[in-house]
Amino acid sequence: MRMTRLVTLGLASALALTGVLVTGPVAGAAAQAGCQYRVVWPTAGVYENPNPSSVVVKTKHAGDIVGASTCEGASYNEYGYVLVATDAAADGRGWMRAEAVVSV
Repeated sequence: MRMTRLVTLGLASALALTGVLVTGPVAGAAAQAGCQYRVVWPTAGVYENPNPSSVVVKTKHAGDIVGASTCEGASYNEYGYVLVATDAAADGRGWMRAEAVVSV
C-alpha cells in the first residue's frame, strides 16, 4: 500500500511538472456539466454569432433548458450573449442574449 501511494504521488508530481492537470472525479463531473440555463423571455432567438444582426437559427420559449459543455460568453456593444449548443448552427455553437436566460 505504501509503495502504491509513493508511485501515485510521484506520478502526480511528474504530471504537474509537465503541465498536465490532474483532477478527481468530482471536478471532472463538474467540468463535463458545463453551463445550463432556463429561458425566461416568452421567446428568445438562438443566433449563429453573438451579435444582434446575426441570423436567428432557432427560437426557444420560456421554460426551455439550454446550455453548452463550456461556459462561454461574449458581448457586442451593450448586448451580452451566452453560448448554447445547437445542431441548427453551422458549427454547433449558438448564442443567446444573456438577459433572456437565468442559470439553472
